[in-house]
Amino acid sequence: MLEQNNSLPPFPFYFIRHGETDWNSRSIIMGSKDIPLNELGVKQAHEASHLLENELFEVIISSPRMRAKQTAELIAKKTHKPILFEERLVEINWGEAEGMPVDPTKSIFDDAHRPKGAELFSAFQQRVVDAISAVLLRKKLPLIVSHGGVFKALTHHMGYKDLSSSNCMPFFFTPPIGSTKAWGVCHLSKNDETGLH
Repeated sequence: MLEQNNSLPPFPFYFIRHGETDWNSRSIIMGSKDIPLNELGVKQAHEASHLLENELFEVIISSPRMRAKQTAELIAKKTHKPILFEERLVEINWGEAEGMPVDPTKSIFDDAHRPKGAELFSAFQQRVVDAISAVLLRKKLPLIVSHGGVFKALTHHMGYKDLSSSNCMPFFFTPPIGSTKAWGVCHLSKNDETGLH
C-alpha cells in the first residue's frame, strides 16, 4: 500500500465531482454516456463556485464529458481560472450496464463480475492515476473536475477502502508527510480531514 501512496507526485490538489444529472437523481448508471447537468446540478455548481472562489488553485483540469465540462465552466466563470480538458479523467465505462438502474450489490472494485463491454476497474484505476500524476507534474495547483468513479479509484489507490463523493462537493488533497502517512483528504465545506494513521 505504501508503494501505491508514493506513486502519485507529492503535490496538493483540489477535486470536485460534477453536479447532479437527471440520471444521478434516478440512480441510473451513466458511465461513458454524455449526460448534461439538471437544474439542481447547475445550482450545485454555482454554489461550489462560491465555495471555491477564494481557494488558491491556478488551473481547472476537467473531464470532457458534458456534466463535468458544464460544472468546470460555471466554476471558471466565478474564479476566472483557465480550463484544460483531460480525456483520461472520464468516468469508468460500464458497457451494457449503462442506462440501467444502479445495483447496490455490485462493486466498482470487482473485476471478476463486470458487465459485458465494461472497463476493468484495475485498468480504469491505472488510467486515473496516470492522468492525475501527469496533471500534478505540471506543478500548477489544479482543481480537478471529474466523476464519482474517478474519486473512488483515486482514493482507493491512496489506501482508502471505499470513500465516495457527493455531487459538487469540493475536496482538498494533501500529500503524505514522511513514509508512513497517508494522503490527507479534506472536505472543504466541513473543513474536516480523513486520513489513515
